[in-house]
Amino acid sequence: MPPSRLLRDRDYTQFACLPVCQTSDENARENSPITETTCQKRAMFQRMKFAALERRLTRAYKDRLAALGAVPKGVFWRNQSTQIARFDAMLSIVRKISPVAHPAVADIGCGYGALLEFIQKTPRYQTMRYSGYDINAAMISACTDQFADQKELFAVGKYPSGAVDFCLFSGTFNLCHTTNLDLWEDYIFANLQDCWQRSRYGLVLNLLCAPKSHIKNQIFYADRQKFITRASRLFGPTHAVSTPHVTGDVTFAIAKP
Repeated sequence: MPPSRLLRDRDYTQFACLPVCQTSDENARENSPITETTCQKRAMFQRMKFAALERRLTRAYKDRLAALGAVPKGVFWRNQSTQIARFDAMLSIVRKISPVAHPAVADIGCGYGALLEFIQKTPRYQTMRYSGYDINAAMISACTDQFADQKELFAVGKYPSGAVDFCLFSGTFNLCHTTNLDLWEDYIFANLQDCWQRSRYGLVLNLLCAPKSHIKNQIFYADRQKFITRASRLFGPTHAVSTPHVTGDVTFAIAKP
């Protein structure tokens, strides 16, 4: 699905304007045309800002991939060991909470497909059914080159094309290419909402965390409790564990009842 179509998605638009439409119970009850117009304008400007973010991110990742190739540092990972530690933390949670034996997992922001390689090489995760999505066409090309006999598992996009059991986000929201903290946090939750609607059992993601959310050197650091509070309010009970062997990294699980 082309990225431009993704940005016009109706569900996404409704979520983007939700903060405006629900700022006042009175306005919500009256359903006034002014409120609706304000909501629509806010949603339009927010989509424009999100699109600009994605253009910058796409360029940064494309250039990095071209310079370094399909390796951890080619997608801004520190090294392979931290990459694998994050993968293992996410998949172990899926394995623990999944009500089905062969869960379908969607890798959102799949990069060059490193998670699929890890699943295929790790016996305890080989029952999982994988699909990968990335907004960057260059990344998807790298995936289809590396997994030539499994090209159908990858697609350009930022949410799965159909229902899956879990959506996974490993490092997807670390590099932000903005200094606007509120905008980036809104972008994260808009993307989580898109995937929540397409996940049967929940979402699992990891984020770098700090005592207070901030952006430093284009890297986003979340406030652990603030994230839990917002995710719990929007989706449901949210649990967090420190990612083993990765200092400052936290793995979050948002499970549907």
